[in-house]
Amino acid sequence: MWLNPEFLDRGDDPSLCQQLRSFYLAVSPVSFHPAAIERRPRFLRHALNHLIRGQDPLPDRVSRCLEAGEAYSVPGLGPTFWAGVVQALDPDRLPCWCPATEAGLVRLGLVSPPKGSIAQRFGAVASGYDILRTLAPNLSALAIDDFLARVGRIDGRELPTDPLPVAIFAWGPDAERIRDAVRKVRVSVPLRQRIREAPDEVRAGNLQFQIAARCGNHEAAFETFRATFPDSQWELALAHVDDAYTPALPISARTHLWAEVAGVLRDEFRIHPLELADVLIELAGFPPESPSREPTFGGFCTDTFQFLNELATTNTREWMNARRERYRFVLREPVVELCKGLEARYVRPVLGGEYGWNLEAEAKPGRALTSICKNDFGRSGPYQTVQWITFYRQSQANRRADAQFFVRVAAEGVRYGFHLGRSAREAGKQFRRNVQDHAEAIHAALAIGAVFEECQFLTGDDLGGVVSVRSPADLRHWATAKTIAIAKHLPPDAFLLRRDDLVGEILLTFDRLVPVFACTAEPDPRTILARRAGVPVSRGPYDRAAFARDTFLPETWLDRVLGLLRMKRQLVLQGVPGTGKTHVARCLARWLTHDRADCVRLVQFHPAYSYEEFVEGIRVRNVEVNGRNEVNYPVEDGVLCGFAEQAIRRPSEPHVLLIDELNRGNLPRIFGELLYLLEYRDQAVTLPYSRREFRLPDNLFVVATMNASDRSAVALDQALRRRFSFVDMAPEPALLAAWLDHHPPADPDETFGPRVVRVFEELNTRLTRDLGPDRQIGHSFFMIPDLDTDKLTRVWEHHIRPLLLDALGGRRERLADYDPARLLGGSNRRTRSRGETIGGG
Repeated sequence: MWLNPEFLDRGDDPSLCQQLRSFYLAVSPVSFHPAAIERRPRFLRHALNHLIRGQDPLPDRVSRCLEAGEAYSVPGLGPTFWAGVVQALDPDRLPCWCPATEAGLVRLGLVSPPKGSIAQRFGAVASGYDILRTLAPNLSALAIDDFLARVGRIDGRELPTDPLPVAIFAWGPDAERIRDAVRKVRVSVPLRQRIREAPDEVRAGNLQFQIAARCGNHEAAFETFRATFPDSQWELALAHVDDAYTPALPISARTHLWAEVAGVLRDEFRIHPLELADVLIELAGFPPESPSREPTFGGFCTDTFQFLNELATTNTREWMNARRERYRFVLREPVVELCKGLEARYVRPVLGGEYGWNLEAEAKPGRALTSICKNDFGRSGPYQTVQWITFYRQSQANRRADAQFFVRVAAEGVRYGFHLGRSAREAGKQFRRNVQDHAEAIHAALAIGAVFEECQFLTGDDLGGVVSVRSPADLRHWATAKTIAIAKHLPPDAFLLRRDDLVGEILLTFDRLVPVFACTAEPDPRTILARRAGVPVSRGPYDRAAFARDTFLPETWLDRVLGLLRMKRQLVLQGVPGTGKTHVARCLARWLTHDRADCVRLVQFHPAYSYEEFVEGIRVRNVEVNGRNEVNYPVEDGVLCGFAEQAIRRPSEPHVLLIDELNRGNLPRIFGELLYLLEYRDQAVTLPYSRREFRLPDNLFVVATMNASDRSAVALDQALRRRFSFVDMAPEPALLAAWLDHHPPADPDETFGPRVVRVFEELNTRLTRDLGPDRQIGHSFFMIPDLDTDKLTRVWEHHIRPLLLDALGGRRERLADYDPARLLGGSNRRTRSRGETIGGG
């Protein structure tokens, strides 16, 4: 081993430089600064001697090598290098100090979250290692490293068992993670599109940056890049990507390191300078701006169900007393967390606030939770082997006297849904009477939520009987059983049981089952059933056939758009005027919401539209107090916040916000911090006026329209573009032909319709050739009921001709090139008018 006092005393500089370079390349997942070693080998010899032979505590010696401005600090060599050197001094005893092991020690409660100086952080990690060695003296340092890295990666309560990547013990990303970040950035905005759409000033700044970087003028390159990409996030991200970079370094050192990082990313990963800032930000993976304070569910784990299995076979007080801590961690704590999460996100705000049902939801035994202790006077084991969460009306004597939304945790998995037992006599009578009277409406409401496909209809005290329910008659028959339930089941190995997403899955199931609970809680549930069933039966469902009938778009188009909305819940329909963007958006909203008009909102953006109107703002209100008028300034919700609150209260019902003319508004000003939520729906931000936390629910879709040819509108910046999927709405001759086939023109000439389609097609072919595709005319201009020569003449003169004149820059003499007669190849024919040429030949 070269890292010893003898080699440091006798080895020459070239040999030391070679050894250090090899070591640097070995420990660094991506080598940004190998030249740092070659620049100062003699100085590094002194630093290594101090680290090995110094008499001060090791944390202090490490700090002198790492802390910017300290005696032995070398710009370009960060924690990955120096932590590797420290561990190489004594691999069997010294810790592997890195974010992964720090996170594990924090999760175990052995150290506080990283803060303070280098010496304090390293010292805390060393102390944590000593505690672990005391508890498990047989574990090697490598085994402790592996254990801590796994503990730090726990998402909930399950210790990961998959192989750990070697790069997890480094301070920065490895090559594969960089390539993955590049892929994500290019999926969001393809490189060719980024280059094509870059403004002239960005192109010029990018060129100056590259010239300065090649000439070695690092400070000029840095300042040029900063001016070209003023979003400060990329600079903050540098410290996450390159562990040697820190704002504490002098400007000359920082810019030199930045130039080396940019060079490696350019040469090794083929990252274009125009996408460099976005790649850095993607790599940094910044934490949420405002973490939610809602109760979170840490998940069950494999040992949850193993514990219940063991309890069923060894149900004694001695066994439980020896495993009390295990019981709390694997069973009691997650059940309490799940109950609190459901209460905060659904039971109180929706079932209580929306429907007025005051349900018991306190996460305590005897309230919403059952006790682990069994009260059967010693007739069997002392503990319950099944744990229940039950939400029932507080007006009832106890949970057995009412219907319940329930969650059941047992050795065989987790079951959740609606339950009505034989002891709930009065509630059962009302439920069965309502089912007999309104089975058709209940069936329609449940079908909307796909309950018949996703849930089981159960009977029997042990819920062992499974009944097939496919019709209102089946529903009536099922309801006659003494004990009934509608439930979903997740086996013990279900991934969802380990995540906070389980709360959302359960509350969504509860919401789908509101129609059956309403039959218990309401003497007359028809109002709720009618709303949940969507449109009245007399109107018929708005299904795929209705969408195709109204839009003349193929089913493959709808499937593609639905796939995009599943990927991102934001979609933009873009195209030239007259392609039916707003009409299609409305039809799409009707299909998504099952034609519920109250689940759709339309807002039109314009240059004066503001954040205060869209999100929230201060309003001036006159109020009368004791006979006098006073002025108040309340904070009131805008369109989005108010609509989002409704969507949160109705989680199983899709809601669609339609934004017309998206690019006519000042989008950064209108959206503000909500740009973040468009990408991170599972996070919350703090709103600036009300100071409350706000999140966008998963059942809220945003469908916008954008006129690509509007020169007065603003261009969308890259941050907004990557949060939306874009669908082009091109002028379609085939769509116009299909529409005219279903809506025959009033003109007696049978060739009138085909000639209209031909004029439309030839017009756009010529416009594309002369002015570009963004100057085409949409097909909806010609979609006029009972179209004839006179109507077409008026459309041409008053709708299409003004657009052509605008596209031609007001040059009237060029309009003759687009005369319908010429488009049909009949420019030498004598005609009385353009309309006659199209209509009568």
